[in-house]
Amino acid sequence: MSRILSSVVVLSALTYACQRDWDTFTHRKHQHQDATISKLHKRAKVEYPPSLTETESILLNSFDNTSISDWSYYYTHGDHLGSHNKTMAEWTAQKWRDAGFESHLVEIPIWVTYPEHSSLTLLRSDGSRHDVNLNEDVLEEDETSSYPNRIPAFHAMSGSGDVEGECVYVGFVQFHSQKDRGHGCANRHRRGTQADFKVLQDAGIELKGKIAMANYGGIYRGTKVKNAQGHGMAGCIIFTDPLDDGEITEENGYVAYPNGPARNPSSIQRGSVRFSSIYSGDPTTVGWASSVDSPRGDVSQYNPSIPSIPISMKDALPFLEALQGHGVTAKEANRSGWTGGFRNITYDSGPAPGVHVHLNHSMRGSIEPVWDVIGVINGTSSAEVVIVGNHRDAWVIGGAADPNSGSAILIELAGAFGKLLKKGWKPRRTIVLGSWDAEEFGLQGSTEWVEANLPWLTSTAVAYLNLDIGVSGPRTAFSGSGEIQMFVVEQMKKILFPEGWGEFPTLYDMWYNVSEGEILPLGSGSDYASFYQNGIGCIDIGSDGGKTDPIYHYHSNYDSYAWMARFGDPGFKLHATIGQWLSLILYHIADDVLIPWDLPHAAAVLKQYLSELKDTVAESDFPDLDISPIEYAIKEFEKQAEHISTVASQASAFNDTVLVDVVNSKYRDFSRGFASAGGLPGRETFKNVISAPGIDNGYGADVFPPVTDSLSKRDEKEAVKWVGKSAGAVLRAAEVLRVGG
Repeated sequence: MSRILSSVVVLSALTYACQRDWDTFTHRKHQHQDATISKLHKRAKVEYPPSLTETESILLNSFDNTSISDWSYYYTHGDHLGSHNKTMAEWTAQKWRDAGFESHLVEIPIWVTYPEHSSLTLLRSDGSRHDVNLNEDVLEEDETSSYPNRIPAFHAMSGSGDVEGECVYVGFVQFHSQKDRGHGCANRHRRGTQADFKVLQDAGIELKGKIAMANYGGIYRGTKVKNAQGHGMAGCIIFTDPLDDGEITEENGYVAYPNGPARNPSSIQRGSVRFSSIYSGDPTTVGWASSVDSPRGDVSQYNPSIPSIPISMKDALPFLEALQGHGVTAKEANRSGWTGGFRNITYDSGPAPGVHVHLNHSMRGSIEPVWDVIGVINGTSSAEVVIVGNHRDAWVIGGAADPNSGSAILIELAGAFGKLLKKGWKPRRTIVLGSWDAEEFGLQGSTEWVEANLPWLTSTAVAYLNLDIGVSGPRTAFSGSGEIQMFVVEQMKKILFPEGWGEFPTLYDMWYNVSEGEILPLGSGSDYASFYQNGIGCIDIGSDGGKTDPIYHYHSNYDSYAWMARFGDPGFKLHATIGQWLSLILYHIADDVLIPWDLPHAAAVLKQYLSELKDTVAESDFPDLDISPIEYAIKEFEKQAEHISTVASQASAFNDTVLVDVVNSKYRDFSRGFASAGGLPGRETFKNVISAPGIDNGYGADVFPPVTDSLSKRDEKEAVKWVGKSAGAVLRAAEVLRVGG
């Protein structure tokens, strides 16, 4: 594999025109977001070949796809579930030390769960049975699929129980009191349709004591279990359906992995089922940092009480077949996504006479140590800090995409900055690298670190840059704070897009072709959450697969080095591309004289979010709710944003170091105003009034979430209160930006 070439080299094989229109079909952690989008970008003409400074060229030419492949191989050949592998943390710290970072481990005691026993059996009316396999098939072509210590499929934070009952297929398990609430253009067609549970209730199907069977998709898995529990159901089974896979299915004639790009039918999506929209971090220390002598709280309000278990497509089929001809038909349900992708399955709800399910699931919970790795390059200013992070723990032996595509990239990024250090470079702002542990158990490593260091972070942090699934396909994606967005887009224009993934000359061309300039707000689901919710500007970057790309086996034992090397990113060139992008983002934020924020654009994003809030209010039970205080506050924010942008230009033009420092301090601090000190209603670890995970979907963002939550609960008094508080937060941010009288 050849070293990645500098962007100043013209590659004649690339042409400027995009030859294909590629649709977005993401498989990231936040793959099923009902999210607001800001579509404020128009395609820009890109200089080609890109013009780079000497330092930028050093950084980009430091990314070697061969060495990234080596780092990926290391991370994907050992059990590194949260609390399982201190050696891997020590190895990461040493690699960062070798590059020139001061590195150390931070040990944190957290609440972890692991199955002591799990079994699931379908009991048919004719007396036959089907026992579910909770491990994927062993594949000769995928060496880690046969490791003796491979991790069985389970849901972290699941309840325990030995339950038997009739099975009811419940679709996506979405539930809202009257309407399917969503945000964003792509989801508006769902509004006004009946919810999944209401369909069953209207048909007179008794849910209490039954076992729910839900397909992945629509909303976060933990919310599915929460909704089933809320309706008195005794347990929950969640399965992967071919509908998730777009065109690349065996039903469409594609060969399954390991011999082709389609999903292996034994693939199982693991994951946490904690109630992610109401807290992040250790559920025994919600709101305070976990330490050896920390007080510990009750976890029951934060996690399900009923058992749940994930199963494969292969094992889901017998269950769906057993329900056919009974209960609510797909036509009667009339719900988006109710009918999946199995061609000979009718997706009837059941229950079916004589058909029972026996779910026996015992979870062990305990306090165990996990290990964050922290690396530091001290800047010339200790008052400004830039943090970049990625989690290291994975559900499986592999985790080649999630998260270790990001982990491998960070090792290479550390080496790239190490080359600058050897040349005598020192950044203006301190750089902190974080390799977080136990993200998969509820963002625990990052959240507990933020809580332990919050006073320092809120006084110094300029931004947090998150890399989780760096590569699971070729379609560039990012979400983030409005002030950072335009700068991040500009860095894409400097990066060549690798050959073999479409004829796009730069990363920007790929991104725009896929996104058309749409950028999602931040919800939850990865390690940016605790930073963002405490008023620190964040971005989350990576690349995803589309509906015509090889299927990514999310949270499956087949998210392996073998899959990545053959299908996900042969040659690891996409890894290098994403690493180059992140390195430029980090370099400029850490070293530019002026922090490269675009405050007028941040104001434009707030106006877009206000437009979405107006739509939500119009469709609510209180369409006359007065949200003009928020509108006024955004106008004031826009005024101050325009003014400070002018001041920043003048300070730069006249090299006024005093004024530059004033502007930088305001750029660093203004977003703190968006964080409500007491937290959002009913969820104290979520504080950002601009966006937070939707209370009903778990990962995807709602904008102005306390107002949206109040409307969803039909609480007009609470909605009025939070209109005022949200307006106040925007005014606080505007006041921080104020320069002069």
